[in-house]
Amino acid sequence: MMKIGNVTLANNLSLAPMLGVNCTAFRLMCRNYGAGIVYSPMIHAMRLVKGERNRDVVIDFVKEERPIAIQLVGRQPDMIKQAIGVIEDFADIIDINFGCPDSDVIGEKMGAYFSKHPEQISKVLCAAVSATNKPVTAKIRIGWDSQSINHLKQAKIVQDCGAAAIAVHGRTKEQKYAGKANWAAIRQVKEKVNIPVIGNGDVWCANDARSMLDKTGCDGVMIGRGAMGNPYLFKQCEQLISKGKLMPDLTTAKKGDLLMEFIELYNEFQVIRRFPEIKQHAMWFCTGTDGAAHKRRELMHASDENELVSMIKSLFY
Repeated sequence: MMKIGNVTLANNLSLAPMLGVNCTAFRLMCRNYGAGIVYSPMIHAMRLVKGERNRDVVIDFVKEERPIAIQLVGRQPDMIKQAIGVIEDFADIIDINFGCPDSDVIGEKMGAYFSKHPEQISKVLCAAVSATNKPVTAKIRIGWDSQSINHLKQAKIVQDCGAAAIAVHGRTKEQKYAGKANWAAIRQVKEKVNIPVIGNGDVWCANDARSMLDKTGCDGVMIGRGAMGNPYLFKQCEQLISKGKLMPDLTTAKKGDLLMEFIELYNEFQVIRRFPEIKQHAMWFCTGTDGAAHKRRELMHASDENELVSMIKSLFY
């Protein structure tokens, strides 16, 4: 069990906010298979407030996936406050992104831009905390590059603003998703602050999750790319952490079952259904199966959902 502000989670495992990945069906599967909390994709605060994004799609949540954290990215305190006004009734936790390394995001002086200018974190985060009674958290990287590691400064600012927790991706902005995550830096943050620390980076299997907890002392583990096409990873992590039980890897047929479950949930819960989105998730579900590259090549040629399902039945079983 883990607590963030006044929100109690069933365990300390979370699905990272991932743009283009965290659709309703995927979030719901991650919750069903053991994630203590799931995050929305990153939401651009200004576009939300100005109506450039369809709000019904942005806040497309169902009660079965709660608790849910909604992540906002922005640089203007007033815009962040207005965005919170739009989404707070739908969120259990509100997260502010200070770590996205995307060049377009940084070009707007948002996301990991703040890792180069940590003194500017407070104006955005303090505004967010003051705008709601919901717990507000922050997600950071450990610095701009290897020459400007400043995770402890960022973490202190986050805590001083009244954040309920901090998630630390153990890479710099320059690394993006390459190289190894610096778990030692996550441990240093844990030793520095008194709020819950959630570690993020290089958790690909249950043993990785347990190792992160052991080596960093962090309170929670956030899983991103490791969960893509593999929501069952949360169950494997939960069983190992709570019961010491190492579950076997999934068979190709079981992966097929999970993919079919995803498609069913997608059709049931997704407000706007897009076949390319289903197909992209199908590609990710191929990871770890026999002949994964061949499966992906075949699935790429599916022209509609019926053809995709037919291919899945022939390729996974």
